[in-house]
Amino acid sequence: MATTHMARPRLFYGWVIVAGAWFIYMLNQVAFTWGFTMFVNPLADTFGWSRTRITIAWALSLSWGLLLGPWFGRWFDRRGPRPLIVTGGVLGGVGWLLIPTATNYWIFLAYLVLLVGSGVNGALASVGAAAISQWFRVRRSFALGIYFTSSGGAGLLMIPFVSALGQWYGWQASAAGLGATMLIISLAVAPFMRHRPEHYGLVPDGGPVAQTAAPMAASWSFLKRFPLPKQHLLPERDWSLSEALRSTSFWLFTVAIFLRYFGMGISQVHQIPHMLAQGLSPAIATAVLSLSLIINIPTRIVIGWMGDHFSKKWLLNLLAIAGGLALWSFALASPTHTAFVWIYATLWGVGLAMLPLQAAWIADNYGRKSYGSINSTSNSLALSGRVVGGLGAALAFDYFGSYKQIMFLGAAGFAVGAILLLLLPSPERVQRAQGQDAR
Repeated sequence: MATTHMARPRLFYGWVIVAGAWFIYMLNQVAFTWGFTMFVNPLADTFGWSRTRITIAWALSLSWGLLLGPWFGRWFDRRGPRPLIVTGGVLGGVGWLLIPTATNYWIFLAYLVLLVGSGVNGALASVGAAAISQWFRVRRSFALGIYFTSSGGAGLLMIPFVSALGQWYGWQASAAGLGATMLIISLAVAPFMRHRPEHYGLVPDGGPVAQTAAPMAASWSFLKRFPLPKQHLLPERDWSLSEALRSTSFWLFTVAIFLRYFGMGISQVHQIPHMLAQGLSPAIATAVLSLSLIINIPTRIVIGWMGDHFSKKWLLNLLAIAGGLALWSFALASPTHTAFVWIYATLWGVGLAMLPLQAAWIADNYGRKSYGSINSTSNSLALSGRVVGGLGAALAFDYFGSYKQIMFLGAAGFAVGAILLLLLPSPERVQRAQGQDAR
């Protein structure tokens, strides 16, 4: 590809990439990850479907997207983010526009799996993180932290809007409004998204800061005493997907994140049904969901910033512990113990701050050249934990009438994941292993 030289702007274009990716990830969050839970009870009431049947449709949609993920990752490595955003936005938007027209389970399944699954869970799932990782290196975790606050944006902006549409006009209007919003935002953002900075005469981070570790701001100097190992900037080395798949660190990391997503799958699909089943009001249930996502806004920025200065694996470990404690608290929530849902919302909002560290860890250890392929493959394997968790929760409720036991199991999964994260080798050891393999 020919290189186009651009005059260096006052604003590094990488921040435009972050802004565009922010809106795309917000769509992903409201169109499936956290928004689907709002449709579980309405679908059950309208069609008489069991929660297990609805969750199977959710799981098939996610699984189909995960199967396509590595292919979309390779497409990103070759073509960049723009075609994925257009494809994902159109497929996902049309899917949600058509879902209200479904007259039976199989038509609903086709729309949710083939259209929403391909667009939202396939093309849009990790395109933003991949794009940002190309434009940042030293400030990568911080940029990703800002990007992942868009789940909080979903909780603050989109989820209340979609929920209100459903309460005023019915879930069909809510789904159609979601589809239209996806089409408008994705087509508006796509023209601003670009691939690697080198194609435009720029470098990651926008200048000399890419050559050395970013200094810690004086106003944050007290964090130098934070009792965690420091993050060190290493020479960038690019791994191929096949090399990454042969490394122990890839599998330790992926299994640990799988266990995290197992717990997330329980909560993402069933958190509102769980609170309603425990006798909490719909208003409280919506407030808890939105609060956890809103708390995620500052925590992801702070954790992303810290990930550029402190060991990512230790930060990941601490956040996994927070996630496990959150699920444990959520299992104990009831009308006489409402404090537990607010503990859950707070700890869950903190625990979800893992995402910028996950995405940055892959780029730090395996480089940028094949990042789309490596990250999408790890994500596809790890995110299958959401399928297992979501289906397990549905089966637990349908057979035992409660989500408590599965939530305790999810909390235990977070604990095991925390142990695996501690076993991750340092980036220095990963790069030495690559050098030895090359010889």
